[in-house]
Amino acid sequence: MYAFLPRLVYTALGVLFCSVGSLAVAQTTIQMNTAQGNCTAVTDSSGLTLVPNSTMLQANGVTLNAQQSGACTPTGGGSASNFSANVQISGGTTPGTPYTPAVNAPFYVIWSTTADANVCTRGGGALSGLSGWVPGSQACSGNCAGSHTEQVTPTTGGNYAFSVTCTNASGFATSSAVVVPPAGAGAPTPSTFTVTAPGTATAGNSFTATWPSITNAATCVGTATLGGAAISSLGEWTTSTATTPQSRSVSVPATATGNLVLTLTCWNSDHSASAVGTSGAIVVSPASAGSCPASITSMPGGQRNLLSTSSIRYGTQGGTRSGVNLLEWDNIWGHGTATDPVTPWPGLQLAQVNINQFSNNSYIGAHFKTGSASQVANWTGHFVNGGSSAGTPNTTMSISTVCGDFSEHLPSPGCFIDHAPGDPPGGGVVRGNNLISWNFTSVNPAGTCNLSPNTDYYVNIIQANPSSSQGCSGSNCPQQPISIWHP
Repeated sequence: MYAFLPRLVYTALGVLFCSVGSLAVAQTTIQMNTAQGNCTAVTDSSGLTLVPNSTMLQANGVTLNAQQSGACTPTGGGSASNFSANVQISGGTTPGTPYTPAVNAPFYVIWSTTADANVCTRGGGALSGLSGWVPGSQACSGNCAGSHTEQVTPTTGGNYAFSVTCTNASGFATSSAVVVPPAGAGAPTPSTFTVTAPGTATAGNSFTATWPSITNAATCVGTATLGGAAISSLGEWTTSTATTPQSRSVSVPATATGNLVLTLTCWNSDHSASAVGTSGAIVVSPASAGSCPASITSMPGGQRNLLSTSSIRYGTQGGTRSGVNLLEWDNIWGHGTATDPVTPWPGLQLAQVNINQFSNNSYIGAHFKTGSASQVANWTGHFVNGGSSAGTPNTTMSISTVCGDFSEHLPSPGCFIDHAPGDPPGGGVVRGNNLISWNFTSVNPAGTCNLSPNTDYYVNIIQANPSSSQGCSGSNCPQQPISIWHP
């Protein structure tokens, strides 16, 4: 029986491949019968070996001896002599382009072979973290001569080796090259650290948090919890991802109360490792009651000045209380007559009050604080512009966590109203119509004001734009008492 070299068989042959159980490491002589005659192939001292990453046999240093003319000529013509292959790494499609190894940075394997290479196979080692190059896969068949360029990308760090093995009628040729990308970006150091922040903060205000320098940190992302629950809106703290400077402004929501804990996570350049820093508990207190600006200019009608005291008339027969401090809810809606004791928030049902000095160039900002969750779970209420006379001014109102605010710090969209349906913007709510309804659910945030337990709020009220049609004119409008019902 004759033994045959893979890739040494001519198309004129009827071929029988025999499996080889073991290979002696010694020079091998192979007798081949071709259509042109007898050809003897003698290998070098290595004899027959396996092609790397393949089940094919290969021989090197083969000499051919044709007993008849043309018996050893390769199929398709060409030289029967040995040939060469070459592999190199380049940063571009042009050989020799510099390449800086980095994860996810593509480069090129450029390989070439001389004439008579019939089949070329990719090889190499430690390539599991690489895309674009599969060891053992066939790179070409037929005429493989010339230069070939293949783009590959390291998806993880490691030492990567590339090789190409080509065979033809006279043997095989192989070449290899190695590229060494980094073994992954270094881990951020130290792996744990402390975020420095004040021990206390005030709702609606900002403070600065700092942390030490973190080696190998490429990006840092801030998160936080308030009372153990995630909170996503803290201004610069939760929006910035730069690593420098090592400080961030933390904007505390106006509705926040309880223990605030900051967390900063810093990642290296390929996100293969991170470091985490935390702060101690920052006790957030509500804004101080009565902290109202002396004037506001955000609403139509020009500047409005804070009305801090006024006389109040209660209904038609409840009498008048003089010098009432309007900065607290309880002083306004906590009474039903001029002489009764105070009923704390939410005050009396059907508390109809007339604030006598409330004019079109003033505003009211009355503070209140809600009770515990168990107390307020089912509490609701609403306001009515309850004036009975034709001269009662149209009214604009908000419930906000900030005094004098009508837009930026509302608990929900339903906490602001400036006109009834069909009225022009800024026209205000006409007498006898509902103003704001409030509760402690979130079922209808656009239609009601959704309050939270244990939270400080302000009832903010102005007479609507005096230049608009609002049911009063002339000297009547600035001095007209306004009635607010609070069932």
